Amino acid sequence: MKLTDYEAADSFFKRAIGIMFRRRLEKPMLFTFPQAGTSMNSIHSFFCFIRFDAVFLDEGKRIVDVRERIMPFTPLIVPKKPAKYLVEAPAGWAKRKGLKAGDRLYF
Repeated sequence: MKLTDYEAADSFFKRAIGIMFRRRLEKPMLFTFPQAGTSMNSIHSFFCFIRFDAVFLDEGKRIVDVRERIMPFTPLIVPKKPAKYLVEAPAGWAKRKGLKAGDRLYF
């Protein structure tokens, strides 16, 4: 699948804030981490007031984990395998796109 319309979270500050404090998520947010990992690239949904999907990708842009409809104030979401990229998208996005582990995203 090709991801063309997204918001880039490509700096430390943008990755730290992510979708916190938002009431709506218009388009997916693509996070680029400095290096692949699991616990160091984990996320939380503290101060996120909306449900969202999280799609973790490895260095080859293959999906390693899909978490759907994450609830606000979930303490810790750790990818199942090392991730270099993350897409946070509106709830239901991953299912609508038919995304699953092993699929590749292009961006």
